[in-house]
Amino acid sequence: MPKLAANIVRSCLRIRPDDNVTIFFYPHTTELAEDIAEECFRIGADVNLSAYTDRFYESYMKILPEESLRKPSVFCRALTEVSTAEVWLGGLYDPAVFRRIPPEKTAAADEGESLAHLAIARERKVRSVFVSMSAVTRPRAKAYGFSFPRWQKMMTAASSVPATKLAADGKRLAALLGTAEHVHVTDGGETDIEFSIRGRKPFIFDAVVDDEDIAMGALDAVIPGGVVAISAVEDSANGIVSFDVPQAWAGRTIRKLRWEFRNGRIVSWSGDKNAEVLHNAWEKGVGADKDRIGSLSIGLNPKAELGFLQNPIVRGAVSIATGANDDLGGATKMAFPHQQTLRAANLSLDGKPVVKAGKLLLP
Repeated sequence: MPKLAANIVRSCLRIRPDDNVTIFFYPHTTELAEDIAEECFRIGADVNLSAYTDRFYESYMKILPEESLRKPSVFCRALTEVSTAEVWLGGLYDPAVFRRIPPEKTAAADEGESLAHLAIARERKVRSVFVSMSAVTRPRAKAYGFSFPRWQKMMTAASSVPATKLAADGKRLAALLGTAEHVHVTDGGETDIEFSIRGRKPFIFDAVVDDEDIAMGALDAVIPGGVVAISAVEDSANGIVSFDVPQAWAGRTIRKLRWEFRNGRIVSWSGDKNAEVLHNAWEKGVGADKDRIGSLSIGLNPKAELGFLQNPIVRGAVSIATGANDDLGGATKMAFPHQQTLRAANLSLDGKPVVKAGKLLLP
């Protein structure tokens, strides 16, 4: 944990003596939170520890009415207004809590969170990192049907991939995306979708927030990292994407999800029973353009594996998202987002293959 803490503080967020760092954590991540705080103190930065618990979260979501959840939290707003860097350690210890919360409550809370935190953080250029290792718990593995030892081993390996390696590959891939206009994705099955990325800038997420990232507005990092993402032109998508990689979501696993797009909007949505639960939440979610295509992501991390929580970072994985994409320079704001991944996609840029059967082709 001390080695991970040092990496977060010194390499990822590059904490300085004048930083004010807020660490959001749950009881099972207390030791890591303390290690990160100690590392910040060694540099001279100020630190606030903000603790959550599963019971607190469930009570907040179930007891407060929707109109209260939609209001920005004064505490969240105040922390965001004074923090210069934030560390997010995991989430619920047991994600089964999500199954007991009505979708309309989740949608309302997301709206309140966007108003209280996201817009302010972006305006103030608050750097942040989400540490995915802190989400590796036995109850979460059980809820999603993961092998806990395998998941833990994979996450440790993926987190150890040097940021320099991810950055170098990311720049090569970003150079291809940044000069392309037309994207075509197939998978040898039902998936066959085309859309435009003309004029859009790719963002490299290599688990480091440096000065170049800050200048671009890429303020958020994830450990383990390894993905290049780009917003799609919102009215350009036509075709079908049929996701075949299990996706953990809100204490459930979505194994089948199919979207059909016409002129950038979803005109047909189908899938398994958990995809329908997602659809219910999506329908109640905020944003008139939540049915718009949002973004494309291509994974870079050679140690990550499909089938866990970190599908988009797997090297060669192609993921497509809908909803809000303004964090990637797109035009859609405040809209319910969702992203899923294809197992063995073929992706071409202006007719040139870049991913073939899930294998990344870099010059």
